[in-house]
Amino acid sequence: MRFWNASWISPALMIVLAGALIGAPLLVLNGFPLTFDDTPGYLEPAFNILHRAAQPAWTPPPDLSPHGLPSPNIFFLRPFGYMLFLLPFASGWGIWLIPLAQGTLAAAVLRAALSAAGAPDRPDLFLGIAAVLGLTTSLSLHAATIMPDFLTGLVILLVYVVVARWPALTAVQRLLTVAALTGAIVSHLSHLAILGGMIVLLGLWALWHDRAMLRSLAWGVLLPMVLAVGLLTGSNLLTAGRPVLSESSPVFLLARLIGDGPARDYLAEACRSRDYLLCGSLDTLDRSAPGYVTSDYFLWHPEGARRRFGDQPRFVAEAAEISHNTIASRPAAVAEHGLANAAGQFVEVQPDDTLDDPVKPLTRRLFSRFPAPAYAAFDRSLQTQQRFPRDALALVQDLSLSLGVLGLAAFGLGRWRRVDGRVRMLLLVIGMGLTLNAIVTGGLSAVHDRYQNRVIWLVPFAALVLLATARSRDPLPAGRKGRTGSGQPAGWNTPPGMGTGTPVVAGRLSGSPSLLRTAR
Repeated sequence: MRFWNASWISPALMIVLAGALIGAPLLVLNGFPLTFDDTPGYLEPAFNILHRAAQPAWTPPPDLSPHGLPSPNIFFLRPFGYMLFLLPFASGWGIWLIPLAQGTLAAAVLRAALSAAGAPDRPDLFLGIAAVLGLTTSLSLHAATIMPDFLTGLVILLVYVVVARWPALTAVQRLLTVAALTGAIVSHLSHLAILGGMIVLLGLWALWHDRAMLRSLAWGVLLPMVLAVGLLTGSNLLTAGRPVLSESSPVFLLARLIGDGPARDYLAEACRSRDYLLCGSLDTLDRSAPGYVTSDYFLWHPEGARRRFGDQPRFVAEAAEISHNTIASRPAAVAEHGLANAAGQFVEVQPDDTLDDPVKPLTRRLFSRFPAPAYAAFDRSLQTQQRFPRDALALVQDLSLSLGVLGLAAFGLGRWRRVDGRVRMLLLVIGMGLTLNAIVTGGLSAVHDRYQNRVIWLVPFAALVLLATARSRDPLPAGRKGRTGSGQPAGWNTPPGMGTGTPVVAGRLSGSPSLLRTAR
């Protein structure tokens, strides 16, 4: 599908323009790319690769654990994919290009999804959709933030492209799709779990409705998952000598189980006969603090267990054992808390409340290593000055989401039988993606607004696709009516009845197509 016909503008430039409409609004508003607490963990390794001699302007005191040193694995907390993506931009003024690059990638995936849904081939439609998403939805927020969360919604749309168009894609398009999904998985581990759930659900749907889709899922989704697992396992084997997907996963799972309570109950019993490191801290495992729910306190607070024990092998191994034994001994309690967390996460769709928090020392330390103009822009930004209009942004996003829900009801549920099958599949995949994102993030981490906010823009996008595809590519002549009779506007995507469109003269096909004539 092409969004231009003999146009003066090239396809690549069209995508770049759409990317600017997505990534630039909040970049310009803030005066600097938006950051999150985890931003230094992704950007600083990339900066260090390019600037080995550059020293920070100031450094915090060393955080030495009394029980052992932290893991030497640089990918202990975060996989390597997003760090590699940031590598070309981790220098001077390149920092401003990150939102534009992320917006451009989003625009490319949006174009592929619109093509798969059968949207009209019009540049104004494509740029209009990009502008609406960039000015009113959470896509612009995550495209402007130096975090891999912008990829999650794109992963869901790429799955849709695979199930809707894989046989029609060229070899190059298939390679790009596989590469994009593989890169997204090695950028954030939650994508692996989300894709695993989508493989299962769409595979069951295919067994019931369309077995040919299984081949598309195998090549377009399962293959990237296998490649990503190999890359993640290989990276940990090279850096830490352990062939695992993630060394830190047991610690994060244990934090979730402690936050919910089942792991605290298990430890209260097990510590009578076991000598876990945590047995000496049972009375502090339920602690929380402003900005730190119990699981986050365990992981990130200076007085939390992980900071106290470090990432030493014994602590990580015990975390895996405690998590396994907790789930095995209390499956009903774990499942109950997981479902409750998923349900709570599904409706938590606001922009993250940390947008107005004081900048973290590690974040300031990172940007103090950049050239003076870049650091000055960071220091003057609305977010650093705690003047970022989060409430106004949340209001705009709420309005966009509300209109999106109304649009889905009006153009989707209200006319479901007349919706194109490709668009129905889009709605199905988006619904699966939103649900699985809530299950994975809410079930394995604390419930935070930003997790569901990173994908909720798919609802307004789905409504825009419904609106864009509501009119048929071959509209009925003026004054003619479809099968539905009176009141149906000409051109709406309704299967024509007898006497509409181009009439066919009955004939007998006996091997010569000329015997089947159409009246003009």
